[in-house]
Amino acid sequence: MKSRQSTKKEELYLTLSKKKGKNVQILPELCAYTPREVYNLLLTSERIKNWFKIVGNHYYPNSSKKILLLYPCSTIKPFWESRSYKALFETLKEFSEYRNYIHLVTISEPFGLIPEDFYGKKGDGYNWDDEWYDVPGLFEWWVKRHGLSYEKEYLDKSIEIIAKNVAQYLKKTKDIYKVRIAFVRTYSSSLTKKDDHTHCRMIELASKISGVKVKILPPKNLVKKIVSTHGRFAWDMYGVAHPEAQEYLRQYLKRAIKRVILNET
Repeated sequence: MKSRQSTKKEELYLTLSKKKGKNVQILPELCAYTPREVYNLLLTSERIKNWFKIVGNHYYPNSSKKILLLYPCSTIKPFWESRSYKALFETLKEFSEYRNYIHLVTISEPFGLIPEDFYGKKGDGYNWDDEWYDVPGLFEWWVKRHGLSYEKEYLDKSIEIIAKNVAQYLKKTKDIYKVRIAFVRTYSSSLTKKDDHTHCRMIELASKISGVKVKILPPKNLVKKIVSTHGRFAWDMYGVAHPEAQEYLRQYLKRAIKRVILNET
């Protein structure tokens, strides 16, 4: 006889998670709907463990990559089919001449870092082609909306595990990248930092562990401007995909390219 918890999980998979893949499969064994489930997944999933080994120990970016751009994962899988990534790719089109210097890396829970080199590919220990995950279990609003238990202890433990793997990557690539940018949700629409701003917290902790600085954007004043001009819903709904956020990123990348690629001040 199925437990109430397993029945609820199966229901969430069938009604929500399964529908988030665009021509790809969302694997039920890679779905987690509470902080405790995410934590257990991080401890038990061989696929996640294998990926951590690849990113932390074996994979190195091409030496041409000088600007690391960390960008949040999306609800829709694969990422590049989402509104957020389509907005990002439009922004990056402007830098076609210098695109090879920019290294786009997705920041994700529970997999940590997923470099663009792997988008749409599969190999030994990974599949970023047609098998994906759905892990909303670290977001307090989502968990409570569905009447599930939100235990902050497991939120913090999960963030720590992922951050340690991100820190490994930052440390081993510290002599490759000249600029490191994380363009993630930094503030809520009420202009506060929240415990479940997971990407921001992962990067902050990874930077502290590794001793490698990462510029975390967008700044509070930009979020405030978007909210005051367009309303809280604009930031809540679009986040870093908002046109004004993308314009900020475009200008920041433009200055970074001038500084580290063209050696202009």
